[in-house]
Amino acid sequence: MNSEQAKKLSLPAILSKLGHQPVKRLKGGNELWYCSPFRKEIEPSFHTSFLGNKWIWNDFGDTGGTVLDFATRYYHTDIKGALANLESLIGDTQQSLFSTPSVPLTPPQATNLPAGDKTLSLRKISPLSVDSFNGKALLQYLTQQRGINPDIAVKYLVEVQYRNNENGKTYFAAGIRNENEGYEIRNAYFKSSIGQKGISFVKGKGQDRAAVFEGFMDFLSALTYYQSVDLAKFQSLVEADVLIMNSASFQEQTKDMLKTGNYSKISLYLDNDTTGQKVKAFFRSEFQGITDDCSDIYQGHKDFNEYLSKSQASTLNK
Repeated sequence: MNSEQAKKLSLPAILSKLGHQPVKRLKGGNELWYCSPFRKEIEPSFHTSFLGNKWIWNDFGDTGGTVLDFATRYYHTDIKGALANLESLIGDTQQSLFSTPSVPLTPPQATNLPAGDKTLSLRKISPLSVDSFNGKALLQYLTQQRGINPDIAVKYLVEVQYRNNENGKTYFAAGIRNENEGYEIRNAYFKSSIGQKGISFVKGKGQDRAAVFEGFMDFLSALTYYQSVDLAKFQSLVEADVLIMNSASFQEQTKDMLKTGNYSKISLYLDNDTTGQKVKAFFRSEFQGITDDCSDIYQGHKDFNEYLSKSQASTLNK
């Protein structure tokens, strides 16, 4: 990584990996305010904005600049040391942390922690509801940014409060339980797991049908979409057993669960990328004659949620 590449990284994503979450979000996600990562404070004085196709920052109690300036200040080092620390921090997720110059209004991308990361610990599980402050913010994210029907969201998701053990702060996210008694969590700025990562299983009505998704956001997107355009398919999906892989690396475990279920039909809602295509081919070879590839619904898009979000945005702009 060189200096110019470092300046194009997403500062919100980097801050998230360092354990800092925004206190408030302005200008459609293009301006985020934080309690300063350089000192302890109650009122946020640090903010970052997406300007000129890159993230810049300003700290009222300190200084400001680019992502590279932030790294030199945060790690108390020179440019060479800052680049080395950034590469170590982002590791294999480097590509996903680059800002998107062609779409300046895109919210900060979520980042991932390794499965079973001990940095995070579960504090509390609550029903996802608009009646709580945190629940209202999460539902706003799910409905406005992800296009999910709120009634569907509250049926399948919970509010997860968790602690970052490195900075001692408590955060919240929407989540779904997995079969290893952990939780897969997501909010506007963060994506990870609490406890051991695993497959999430949603029991249907014993109709010997199953549906497989890579993530819970795509499952909720499918329900939202079908509820508005095809009630028969909506009802069929509601009644089927649903397996949410939560990681393409769980294809073997997902296969074992599917074989245990002895299903007569398996609907595949996998991503339209290289990994998704490989997983689809794997399932089709393991369950010959009973798989149904449903990715044609969101053809030309990475996944069901991307298709749903862009479709809704297109409708609003007409």
